Amino acid sequence: MEICLCCGLKLKNEGPYHKGCLQKLFGTARIPVINFASSDLLSEINKNIEKMSISGAQIKASVKPDIGKNTIEITGYGGTHILKPEPGDYPGLCQNENLCMNMAESAGMEVPPHGLFYLADKKLCYIVKRFDRDELVNKIHVEDMAQLSGMSPETKYEASLEKVGKIILKYSRRPYIDIVYFIERVIFCFLTGNGDMHLKNWSLISALENSGGGYQLAPCYDFLCSKIYLPGEDESALTVNGKRNRISSDDFYALSQYLKIDSKAYENSFARIRGLKNIFLELIDNAVYFDQRERLKEIFNKNYSKLFANSKF
Repeated sequence: MEICLCCGLKLKNEGPYHKGCLQKLFGTARIPVINFASSDLLSEINKNIEKMSISGAQIKASVKPDIGKNTIEITGYGGTHILKPEPGDYPGLCQNENLCMNMAESAGMEVPPHGLFYLADKKLCYIVKRFDRDELVNKIHVEDMAQLSGMSPETKYEASLEKVGKIILKYSRRPYIDIVYFIERVIFCFLTGNGDMHLKNWSLISALENSGGGYQLAPCYDFLCSKIYLPGEDESALTVNGKRNRISSDDFYALSQYLKIDSKAYENSFARIRGLKNIFLELIDNAVYFDQRERLKEIFNKNYSKLFANSKF
């Protein structure tokens, strides 16, 4: 069975990608060539540090497609995509992120176009389209929750999901929609073993002027199962109902009540995510070149049972 390296769904004699997935990601249905290897990215840092940043263990390169040459180029200015190679200490991290983003998209969450591609050394990398750039590659203003709360990046774990929710309600132009989207993402990250959703992994983005301006919840980013690599980490990077571990459905319900989410709206979201179990598991089973998929399935099933077994909804 052939699986698209972007969306994770089945292919019908189309090669390794759906043409529509490539079109959304790059604006062309042709598969781009990447002429540099993972080791080349490190040398590029030394040549021009503005072109890249290293966050934690993973290199992130600013890139853009050259449609005429059908290549992906590293760039300091005008980057439209982020490229992440696989870090040696965390094998399968690219596949992990691509899969979790596909799972989020299957749940109806706003996810930027993304996919897995081969570097020149035949190693996989993860490429995602930047949501903070418009069609003319102008910057779209984004503020993460550390910035909006006035906290420093060093204290990004020293807060609560309640605080993030309050910031969304204060600044969003569509607060009652975004707060529901927020709690759905919180539940999803718990299910997928993402214990690293700190303040800088939640953001608000400026809405386009033709939609009225103002801020709204930014699309999903940095969604992955961190529990695979850090088995001893907390269930949640930020406290929920005063807890980072032994989290239950009661804690998420308490969060929804604190944020004054309509009970029926919360119940609908909770039930909808509960009903996506088979779709999530199918995406995990179909994840290509991901050796840890059985471990992710184990984490997902454990958290699913913990969350829904004794739920009131």
